[in-house]
Amino acid sequence: MKLIAFCEAPGDFRLVSGLVDRVLQEAGPAWVVDNLDTPEVVRTWQADGFGNDFIDIHHLNKYTERLRERGMRVRQVRGHFNGRPGDAGSAMARKAFLIAEALSRRKLHDPINGVVLVLDTDDEQVERPRGVNAARDEALRWELFQIICGFPDPEREAWVLAGFDPRHPDEQQRLDELHRELGFSPVLHAVRLRDKTHGAPRNIKRVLGALTGDDVHREARCWIEPPLATLHERGVATGLSAFLDELRATLPELLGAAPRI
Repeated sequence: MKLIAFCEAPGDFRLVSGLVDRVLQEAGPAWVVDNLDTPEVVRTWQADGFGNDFIDIHHLNKYTERLRERGMRVRQVRGHFNGRPGDAGSAMARKAFLIAEALSRRKLHDPINGVVLVLDTDDEQVERPRGVNAARDEALRWELFQIICGFPDPEREAWVLAGFDPRHPDEQQRLDELHRELGFSPVLHAVRLRDKTHGAPRNIKRVLGALTGDDVHREARCWIEPPLATLHERGVATGLSAFLDELRATLPELLGAAPRI
């Protein structure tokens, strides 16, 4: 299975790819589970040619130019979406899907099977998902690949927080202190951490950093260790549950199997 990810940063890709493998492990056919010790046997990610296993959503024009230099043509499509002007994120998502189309057509021996696009909602909780989904509806008419979209609300740190469980007394103390300071659990109500000011009490990056010590390995444990059911239960308001549902519905199909119940 060949996948291509469009994300905002390396941390986003680590989270997304980790969740993909978790869902494959729990919902994929038995042969997938048996081979996930070597995940490349089951799935690979399209590299961007700049040293990343994902395409930075902020540099799509740069990537398009690189493809053009290699003789790959990315179609130019402009205009409305479903008869109306696009919302926030729609033009960007359209360009991402056209890049995936170009790669898939060029690599007929190794086509793109699935596109995973994850974009923070920030202050556009309604507009960004609506805009991206309009572009997805348009792209699915090509029928070259499946598309899975995720919208962390307000940012990807909310999905990480959903999996934070204290592993020792110091972590429990930090969580308790943040709970008292904020007046709510940052694990259960991360969607309320919307302050963009660096270092502000309700700045989601500050809160996650305080809990994990800004340790990327400790962050990874937040999506590797908890049961997916826990992430799903805690992630309803932040968009994580919907993303997990899409992964579970789509990934086994890409491998030619019905999802396990």
